[in-house]
Amino acid sequence: MAFLAIVLSANSCKKNEASETKIDFTQSYEDAALTLSNAQKKYDQAVASNDPVRIEAAKQELQAAQTKYVESKKVYVAQGGTVKAEYENYSSTATQPLGTQASNTVKNIVRGKDSLITGKVSAAVENRANAVQKQVNDEKTRITQETKKKVADVKASADKTKEDFKKSAEETKKSANEEINKAKQSLNSLLGK
Repeated sequence: MAFLAIVLSANSCKKNEASETKIDFTQSYEDAALTLSNAQKKYDQAVASNDPVRIEAAKQELQAAQTKYVESKKVYVAQGGTVKAEYENYSSTATQPLGTQASNTVKNIVRGKDSLITGKVSAAVENRANAVQKQVNDEKTRITQETKKKVADVKASADKTKEDFKKSAEETKKSANEEINKAKQSLNSLLGK
């Protein structure tokens, strides 16, 4: 009788372990399906944002969630679980963006072939180039104006020096002529003329 009680107790434990195992696999399967659904939503939001970095990250997350779901489903079914149609819809929905066409689109975006990226990059480069060109032009204009002012100042100074020299030469000549005239007059008066 005691032996029978031990055997029944052991069988009961085995049944509990089996049911606990099945519950664990069920929970794992449901968690994987939920993760896949959330990853699909994130991917859809990323695509709507047109942000290639965000799209690629969401795609990677979606691929990982899809792989986890498939693995979890295989174990769940092997343990006697029944696949839920709702979860299979998650899987088929997730498979569509992971196809080659979507993959190539994301690759093109990431590579910069998409006009959205190249347009933003080109605009940023062009804006920076325009800003640098404006700085160069402003600096050239400033240097040209300063150079013209310095040339004008030097010319004005040279003209003033020339004018001063001319005045000085005229005054010197006038003074010399006056001295010569005085000397002639003095000589004429000495000679009696």
